[in-house]
Amino acid sequence: MTRSLIAATLLLATFSGARAQEPAPATQEPLQTLKISTRIVGVSAVVLDNRGEPVKGLTKDDFILKQDGAEQEIRYFSQDSDLPLTLALMVDTSTSQKMFIEDEIEASEKFFRVMLTRPADRAALVQFDYNVLQLQSMTDQPQTLKNSLGFLSMPHTGPGGPPRGGGGTLLYDAVVATAQIELGGERGRRAMVILTDGEDHGSRYSLEQAVAAAQRADIVVYSILYSGETFASGMQHSPDPNRIDGRKVLNTLSNATGGHVFTVSRKTPLDLIYSQIADDMRLQYQIGYTPPDAAPGSYHKLELKPRAKHLTVQARVGFYTPK
Repeated sequence: MTRSLIAATLLLATFSGARAQEPAPATQEPLQTLKISTRIVGVSAVVLDNRGEPVKGLTKDDFILKQDGAEQEIRYFSQDSDLPLTLALMVDTSTSQKMFIEDEIEASEKFFRVMLTRPADRAALVQFDYNVLQLQSMTDQPQTLKNSLGFLSMPHTGPGGPPRGGGGTLLYDAVVATAQIELGGERGRRAMVILTDGEDHGSRYSLEQAVAAAQRADIVVYSILYSGETFASGMQHSPDPNRIDGRKVLNTLSNATGGHVFTVSRKTPLDLIYSQIADDMRLQYQIGYTPPDAAPGSYHKLELKPRAKHLTVQARVGFYTPK
């Protein structure tokens, strides 16, 4: 236990030294199979029909791609399931989420086994409450990840100890740290899978900075809303005006990066949600184009649409020109 917890504090130690400023952009590498240009912008997309089922077999002519309102020529297109999968499972272990930990551990063991099926597929495990802790760095071993899941239910104290008042949920800080440290330099299809109620208390970074960090690293964010009210009743109660709207926060994170928000309920258990995320990641279209010249660090809007009106696309809505 001691060795694992010491290793787990590395992410926190690295993050704690950072100042609360606009996240530095991660190096934006081309997709693994691209040879066209180092300036290529890659867009990972999932296409859904009117029943919400993934659509296969499309070609580049089935899409319209725009940057800042101007249509772009698609230079690279593939639905390549051979690209490696790289994901970070991030679990909220704050007080409001403690009751769900055992269910999350059991379902996550299966999720790792389903996702890591080839040597190049890798995953990491991060927990966050009043600290951000790396429980397992990137590995291709499901058994190693299974072992690290056990630490989610164990008490821990970070280098600074618990905050005054005993609470805190550093959701935004966790997204920034994981994007920069864990996923920023990885190739292939990158994703965060976040189990949380969407509330943030005490982060140094803002929601806007968390979105920017994920967009800079071209990471798809899948959010899984775990709420005591929703899980118990299967329906969302009227929101408390004094509470953070967690669903709105998660919609902002996921919609901006091409992901999706799922809600755990008795009718929609975590196992089923994990299966849907696995399908999404396996059936992504990889689209690339060469962007017009732009100032380093500048933000650009992306719009990817299907020509068929009955289809919808999940894809990131913007990117930053690398500095």
